[in-house]
Amino acid sequence: MNGMAERPTLFAHRRTRNVIAAIVAIVVLLILFLGAVPASLLRTVISIELQGTSDRTVEIGTVTRDSVFSYSPVITVHNVRIAQPAWAGKGDFLTLKSISARVGVLHVIMGNARPDRVMIDGLDISLVRNKDGRANWKDDDSDDDNGENDRGPGLTDLDIINSHFSFTDHKRALSVEGPISVNSKTGLRAEASGTFMKTKASLVFTGGAIAGIDPDADYPFEMSLQSPALQMSAKGKMQGVLNTDRFTASLSAKAPTLKNLDQIIEAGLFGTQPIDLRANIRHEDKDWFVQKLSGTIGRSKLSGKADVLKREGRTKIDAKINAATLDFDDLADDEGLAKAAALTRRIGPRVIPNTRINLSKMGATDGQIDFTVDRLLSRRETVFRRLKGRLSMDHRVIKITNLVVGLKSGQMTGSVQVDHRGGAPKLSTDLTVTGASLQDLIGNGDIVTANVRGRIKLSGSGDTVRAALEKANGKAAMVASGGSIRATVAHVLGQNLSGTVAKIIDDPQARVPLRCLVANFKANNGVLTPDPLAVDTEISIGRGEGRIKLDGETISLVLRGGAKGKSALHIVDPIKISGTLNAPEVSVAGLGKADDAEKPSLGDVLKVATKSIGSALGIGSSKKQDEAFIQKPKSLNCGAVVAAAMR
Repeated sequence: MNGMAERPTLFAHRRTRNVIAAIVAIVVLLILFLGAVPASLLRTVISIELQGTSDRTVEIGTVTRDSVFSYSPVITVHNVRIAQPAWAGKGDFLTLKSISARVGVLHVIMGNARPDRVMIDGLDISLVRNKDGRANWKDDDSDDDNGENDRGPGLTDLDIINSHFSFTDHKRALSVEGPISVNSKTGLRAEASGTFMKTKASLVFTGGAIAGIDPDADYPFEMSLQSPALQMSAKGKMQGVLNTDRFTASLSAKAPTLKNLDQIIEAGLFGTQPIDLRANIRHEDKDWFVQKLSGTIGRSKLSGKADVLKREGRTKIDAKINAATLDFDDLADDEGLAKAAALTRRIGPRVIPNTRINLSKMGATDGQIDFTVDRLLSRRETVFRRLKGRLSMDHRVIKITNLVVGLKSGQMTGSVQVDHRGGAPKLSTDLTVTGASLQDLIGNGDIVTANVRGRIKLSGSGDTVRAALEKANGKAAMVASGGSIRATVAHVLGQNLSGTVAKIIDDPQARVPLRCLVANFKANNGVLTPDPLAVDTEISIGRGEGRIKLDGETISLVLRGGAKGKSALHIVDPIKISGTLNAPEVSVAGLGKADDAEKPSLGDVLKVATKSIGSALGIGSSKKQDEAFIQKPKSLNCGAVVAAAMR
């Protein structure tokens, strides 16, 4: 009975051994098959691999292997032709007499071959990229952000003979062609000529020899693009042989404008004056790291660093920029400056800049840039001296915060925002001026000496600063507490003819205290109206009405005043302020301009006196003339009106 019971167990053990033996036999046969896989099977796999996901024709002549049995044979593919994809036009993307490579057979069959010894003969490759950035050397234009540590094709040996390439990049306006070779003595060399931005160009790329080396070792290279439109060179090391996804380099670039460099690096840069820049750069997959940036744009001297990362289809920037000197005119090319000059000739000089704020093309860019300008340069007289702040970008909203603008005296602080999220860009400002000299701001000589404060809270929509402020709402205020004013001007402000004449004769340079000056304007659709406009001196009061229109920057204000003391004779006509913000004109009741340091002519005085005496005697008087001056002026509550204006 025991023997009968043990027999099934014995049979089970035998079956198990037989199954294991069969599996081992299959594995052995599979291993033997892989070691001796026929080249005809490899031809099909290689054809599929070369075609990828693109809709293009692939033709292969023959495929041979160097040995009957090997798991890493040298496979040679003869007479290869790959047609251009339909969108790239007619012709061939690649033709090849032969290519030999040592590869793992299993890797080839699995579709992830990584050859480490390659010999290429008779290559003719035509690289094309269209204006939309689609490239024929990629299966698609997807943005792969996986960040894998790819160290290149893993080549240990590479030779290229009798070969030629062409590169036509419609997006970069670059088209070059020439021979390419790689050998153990001279290394890699690709030398091409053609055009860049419709100018003659030459391109040279050299690298170290690829012969019996570690495929993951650093690989040295040099590149030079020479053209009247751009002179650029780079010298560095790739992290792996021919690994263009990861490298470090020292870069230099000279060009008539920064926009020409952007044709190559594609960072969304703009037209400028001539550039001469240098930087150490590091490229990792889709990310760029710029260190030790230095150089000039026009007469502006710059230095800084920046990290530019690609994440989930967006560009993220973290940068610090310092300018020892900066001229904003350098941030426009000759064409832009010519257009600005033509506009000025047509409409006249303007105070509000026509700086473009429509940066909608940067909609996929986020991040921040800390900037400092040690000295602002200008070809025109300006009160601006220094600048610093932080520019941040977040989903189409651009903000400048921690802004500090150093003036000739005092400073301006606050923030500026441009919102691109709907319709035309919306500009919003919240700026405060402190410690500034009135003489510096309006250039009035010594007529009024006072330190002023200001508050600008304006918002409007438009593609430029000027266009946005021409429709702005909000407020703009300037105030002064204390200081002094020329006595003759104070008497004119009080429309006191007798006091004015006395000071003209006695002491035209005499001064009286200024209690306060308040110029508080409300803005509605680009029109500023006083709320209030008032001047309070020791001897007179003046109040204004009218408007300033930002569309055209025209001024139409009337200032009526009154003397605090007795006035033997009133000046009938009020003070009128007209002209533009750039060139205001002040008519002081026929006595000449308020900033005229010379004495008014005797004829001017007699003309005003005759009219005023006639008004006093009731000759030619009118209600309008009677209201030309303040009959019983009261001092302003300077503290209250100044505080209200600065809120």
